[in-house]
Amino acid sequence: MKWNKIRKELLDRLSENLKGRLDYHLTSYKNSTGFIGRAWITLDGEQIVNFSNQDTFTKFDSYSNSSVGTGYITHEPISDTERTNGNLIEKGEFSKYDFGHTAWEFINLDVNVAIVSNNVILRSLAVVDRRVGLKRLKELRVNENHPLVLKLIDLREHSA
Repeated sequence: MKWNKIRKELLDRLSENLKGRLDYHLTSYKNSTGFIGRAWITLDGEQIVNFSNQDTFTKFDSYSNSSVGTGYITHEPISDTERTNGNLIEKGEFSKYDFGHTAWEFINLDVNVAIVSNNVILRSLAVVDRRVGLKRLKELRVNENHPLVLKLIDLREHSA
């Protein structure tokens, strides 16, 4: 499925309070081998997270985070003790491949399965989905420790 259709589906599933505010982007750079590219998420037009193939390869000598299951050369997920305070994700933690693969998987998966996945990107897409209620988000917050997922839960709970 083409990225434009996947993106439209993701945007259609956003909770009402995030429609028009949260957006998803994915690109490969012209004249590159296809490897150099990135995906990113914006809030009110400003980038909040970047999934860069080049950063992942440079930092981890891999193409993907093992929690995603892309089938590419992977690296282990970042432990909580290795996180930089204030970062939603660590540089190179996830690649464009991770985001694109997960976005396609999400639109073909039950949201209740996505919300409890080991894949951080899958959980992130699920917590901004309109089918997940605020009561469920409060329950999820108790056991959640990834900064990206927590930030998106905050946005759902506190956006006007």
